Amino acid sequence: MPETPSLSPAWLLTGMGGVLGWGASEALPQHAPVVIAARQRSPLWQDHVGVHLDLATPGSIQRLVEEIGPEVVVHAACLSRAADCAADPERTERINVQAVAELMAAAERVGTFVVYVSTEQVFSGTAERYFEDDRPDSQDVYGASKARAEALVLAAGGAVARLPLLLGAQVDHPHGQLRCGADTAVRLAVQRGERPKLFTDEWRCPVAADEAVQGLWRLAASRRSGVVHLAGNQAVSRYQLGVMALEASGLEAQEIKPSRIQDFTGPPRQARLELDCRRAQEVLAWEPGDLRQSLARLSGLPRVP
Repeated sequence: MPETPSLSPAWLLTGMGGVLGWGASEALPQHAPVVIAARQRSPLWQDHVGVHLDLATPGSIQRLVEEIGPEVVVHAACLSRAADCAADPERTERINVQAVAELMAAAERVGTFVVYVSTEQVFSGTAERYFEDDRPDSQDVYGASKARAEALVLAAGGAVARLPLLLGAQVDHPHGQLRCGADTAVRLAVQRGERPKLFTDEWRCPVAADEAVQGLWRLAASRRSGVVHLAGNQAVSRYQLGVMALEASGLEAQEIKPSRIQDFTGPPRQARLELDCRRAQEVLAWEPGDLRQSLARLSGLPRVP
C-alpha cells in the first residue's frame, strides 16, 4: 500500500473512541496535528488535543467547527447501535442527522472539507453487491438516519466513506464500556467460556480498522467529494468469520454455535452487505489486506487500556 499522505494542520476527528479510533490512532502519521472531539476522553488519544463534544446538544458541533476552523473534519460520531436507534428515533435523528446538518452549515462558512464516515447498513441487504452510486434503501432506523446524513454531506460537496464490519483491538472505554472488533469479540467470548451464536446466513466484507483508516486519510487529503467504499475484498458469513478468527488465535472453532437470522429476536438484520470498492482502488490507490492475514496480525494485539 502506498505511503499515506501527510495530514494538513488542524484536522478535527469525531467518533474515535472505539475500534475505529484504535485504527485511526494506529494509522495516524507521526506528529499529525489533530484535535479529538468526544463526550468523554478516550485513552487512545491521551497525547492529542481533546475537546468536548455532545451531539445531543443542538449547535454543539457547529460552534466547535467555527471556533477551531479546521481544514478537515472526519466525522464518525453517531448513535450506532441498531437497538438504541430503534428504541429512540428522535434521539437518533438529533445525533445522526440534525448534527450533520449543523456540521455542514458550519463547514461551508469556515471552508472546512468534511469526510463523513457512513456504513454498509444504509442498504437493505437484498442485492448481491452494492456500488457507490446505488441508492440507499435501508428500512431500519439506524441505516435510514445514516443515509439521510449522507445526502446532506454530498449536497454540500463533502465526501462519504462507507465502512463495513470492522476488525481490531479491544478498547476499554470510560465507565466500563468495552468496544472491540468483530474478531476480538468472538475471541473474548470463547475465552470467557461462552459459546457465541453466529449467523451462517448473514454476509459481510470485514476489514481491519487500521486498514480502513488508511483509506479515510487518503480521501480526506484528496479533498475528493462523493462516495467511496472501504471494505474487505472477501465476503464471509458471520459464522465463517468467527471460525477464521478463532483459528488465527489458536482457539477451537467448534466453540461457536451456528445460527440463522430468522432466529434473532432483535431489530431486523440485513442478510448480505457486500460493498464494491473499485472506486477507492482507482482514485485513492487503496487496497484492503488479505482477510486471513489481517486476522492473524490482529490476533496478537494487546488490550488497549
